[in-house]
Amino acid sequence: MNTIALRVRTAPGFRVDASKLLPASLAALSADEIARLALPAGNATCAVGDLFDVTLSDSESPMLIVEGDTRWLDRLGARLAQGRIEVHGSAGACAGLGMTGGELHIDGDAGRFTGCEMRGGRLTVTGNAGDFAAGALPGDMEGMTGGTLTIHGNAGARLADRMRRGLVLVGGDAGDFAASRIVAGTVCIAGRIGTHYAYGMRRGTLLLAREPDRLPPTFTGGGHGFHVFWSLFVRSLAREIAPFSALDASALPRRHAGDLAVDGRGELLIAQS
Repeated sequence: MNTIALRVRTAPGFRVDASKLLPASLAALSADEIARLALPAGNATCAVGDLFDVTLSDSESPMLIVEGDTRWLDRLGARLAQGRIEVHGSAGACAGLGMTGGELHIDGDAGRFTGCEMRGGRLTVTGNAGDFAAGALPGDMEGMTGGTLTIHGNAGARLADRMRRGLVLVGGDAGDFAASRIVAGTVCIAGRIGTHYAYGMRRGTLLLAREPDRLPPTFTGGGHGFHVFWSLFVRSLAREIAPFSALDASALPRRHAGDLAVDGRGELLIAQS
């Protein structure tokens, strides 16, 4: 197996589609073959070697390392099924789109639609993520359906829109309409949250580590007897991301059910300070 390292040589003045850059696919290629690989760029193409310096080294499992600020590089890790991708810098839109397995680690910011329609694997963003993270593509009915998305910074609007399964963790703030139209899954937000959160929530769980400015009018209070669940849940969150280590496993959160305008079986948990 090979570790493929791509170091940015020249930043183009246009968007580039990186969906072909999957570690398992590249592992069998030589450095010259990777450099000649054509990447879609709008109505044209460009070679990997025009954008990156390519180096190979031996490893036990396939790995791709991208070094440099690549905000112009979209769809990094799209459809990733195995192996690991490390981005030492920021990434463009649709990082981890539809990934089913493996690991994608972005040591920087990520653009819109991060983890969009994700089905499995682990995606970590150490910085901020744009709008529609873990959501659905325009016109599609399902957002994230599996895996774990961890955003250490802030998330934009429509976080986890139409989510069906999986786990989303945000260490900072989230924008408007977080967990909107969620069908199932778990979303945890450590910082502040925007307006209209949990709008149209049918099922699933939204945990807020901070008291929101207001509660949605279509949620009602209630729910007791989940001490064991809460204790185990808090421990698992603390292992995933640091901001949640401050949660008190002995202090049960306030529980609200909704959105009563739809099924009304969603769960909103607000941690006690």
